[in-house]
Amino acid sequence: MSEADKPSRARVDAPYTLRVSKVLADDLRVKILMELNLRTMSPSEFFAEFGGGNLARVSRAFEQLEKWGWLELIDTRTGGRRRGGVEHFYRATQPAVFYNEVWEPLPQSMKEMISGGIFEELVRRVREALEKGTIDARPDRHFSWSPLRLDQQGWDAGIAKVDALFRWFFEEQKRADARMAESGEEPIPMTVALAAFESPKEAEKQP
Repeated sequence: MSEADKPSRARVDAPYTLRVSKVLADDLRVKILMELNLRTMSPSEFFAEFGGGNLARVSRAFEQLEKWGWLELIDTRTGGRRRGGVEHFYRATQPAVFYNEVWEPLPQSMKEMISGGIFEELVRRVREALEKGTIDARPDRHFSWSPLRLDQQGWDAGIAKVDALFRWFFEEQKRADARMAESGEEPIPMTVALAAFESPKEAEKQP
């Protein structure tokens, strides 16, 4: 990538809320960022799997996300099925974390789309781990959920604990990357799901 093609630091260093708003302004950008936090993809691969109107629209969304620092170009390939064309492959630089000040003003339809996408991806990963026998491969794995009945103080304390654990995992990822770079140890693919949400009152009724 030439210097002219790289996103300017002024854009990348824009306030986080502004950068997130650029993602949320378009459902397609949200979906692209969600997928590319999980794997490397090209615009044509994304379009073939998820659509998006047309390839030109999808490519433009990739370029916009790169400009704002959400994606980075990691590979360029030619030949084969590309018939002389060039295919660019991207990955996400970081997840779009929706802090309260960003999440609260979103329309309900956008919140439901994002939450639904997160859940669908979790289901896919659980199903894949079950099919390939990795979900119970380690005796120290953790897999559980529990219904609770809390007051407001308990709710606030629980959410704070979940948020703190979420942040800890990202910090530990950085520390693990540094350790593995030095030791050469192979990484252990790990899926962590954290959720805390209000259940409908009917769900708590005894049969």
